[in-house]
Amino acid sequence: MLAGLLVVSVAVFQNYYLSPKSETLREEIQAKYGTLRKYEAFLQGSAITETDIQSAMDDMKTIEQRLVPEKSEFLSSAHIQRTVSELAAGSGLIVQNMRPLNAVKAKNFVTVPLYFEGSGTVKQLSDFLKAVESHAVMLKIDKMSVNVTNIQSPKDLRFKIQISGLAKI
Repeated sequence: MLAGLLVVSVAVFQNYYLSPKSETLREEIQAKYGTLRKYEAFLQGSAITETDIQSAMDDMKTIEQRLVPEKSEFLSSAHIQRTVSELAAGSGLIVQNMRPLNAVKAKNFVTVPLYFEGSGTVKQLSDFLKAVESHAVMLKIDKMSVNVTNIQSPKDLRFKIQISGLAKI
């Protein structure tokens, strides 16, 4: 009888005290383990972030060297017009119309857009786009529309391009 009472008391003690307490401890350990994993990920991310920051700073220096060198909107616009005219002439495109658009300021920088239209062949337009991409001044083509001027000669194109450069003011 005493042995039976001892077995029942051990079973009751285990079911009503040990099991809930062990479950509570397990949940607490899992929560602390999750926090620890979050801190480990943060620390590993910070090491990556330092190298990423250094890489971004190097990229910024490279990009700043490719900005339009003039310090005013007017001179930047004139510089971009001259650059686009030279690139178009170098690739053989015929520029029929060119006009500057309103500059857009963003903190210490200004985006200077230029709209121009003209005509040329597919090869000439391709050469122009390659020249824009590889030019020392970083230029971005914002909008471009290309149409075939003559169905009989699909190589002849008419284009409208909005191109912009970035300058530091």
